[in-house]
Amino acid sequence: MLSFLFIFLCNICLSQAAILQCDYETFCNDFVSDDNWGLTDGLHPRPIDHDHTQNTSTGHYLFYYRQSSPYFQMAEIKTVEWLQPSTDRAVRFRMWYYTPRYYFPFNIQFVQGDDEQLIRIAAVITGKDPLINDWAFINVTLPNEKIKIFIRTNMTNGPLAFDDISVDYCDEPHPVPPKVLYECDFESSCSNDFFSLPTYPYQWSILTAYDAIKIEHEAPSVDYTFGNKSGHYSLLPNSKIIERGNVGYLHLQKEFRITSEESYCLNFQYYSY
Repeated sequence: MLSFLFIFLCNICLSQAAILQCDYETFCNDFVSDDNWGLTDGLHPRPIDHDHTQNTSTGHYLFYYRQSSPYFQMAEIKTVEWLQPSTDRAVRFRMWYYTPRYYFPFNIQFVQGDDEQLIRIAAVITGKDPLINDWAFINVTLPNEKIKIFIRTNMTNGPLAFDDISVDYCDEPHPVPPKVLYECDFESSCSNDFFSLPTYPYQWSILTAYDAIKIEHEAPSVDYTFGNKSGHYSLLPNSKIIERGNVGYLHLQKEFRITSEESYCLNFQYYSY
């Protein structure tokens, strides 16, 4: 009885610690899957006769079932929301998988950018662990960056199952913050690094939120940095639009030397009205 109570309390603590979690025993939308995945239980094995969460035949898990389509390229499961960098603790991605095949590759990817085009492969799993004839564990420490997590495979068919997918805190060393090449909040002399290229019809201005709404009443009434009307931001007034299709460029007068071994992201906040 005491051992059961201990396990129960541990499960409560683990569930409270999780940032994202899907055990497929209750409704979960932290991770979403495309049409190539289905939900089953051990009584209807696809391909294993028990889940990982409960370790019973009545427990549920996700299984791979590729839809018949000539346009198939990739099957995927992904986080719905962006994961923001943690400032005080390390964060990890964990999941359990099962396949009886020694070769059934899939990978864990970190995706960045508004267009989700910057992709880094964090882990590659080739197939069944030869030492384990059951659910196998995957544990990946996350970078201290804003990312989405994708699980992807391009195998056309075969037995593969996932269970207990989660993102939670861990006691490992905190990841090193990303290297920052340049930053500017328009509150200091860095504003002088920017200017609007003069030969284009749309012209940018750097001014306080208080002054901005005098020019454009629909412009943000506060800035992003301080959240007040005294803060600065860069504005392209709608009232200055001459003709649709014309452009204006806010130019940064800085040069950066980036090698082929490095990759960086451009991050900024924007407000459209």
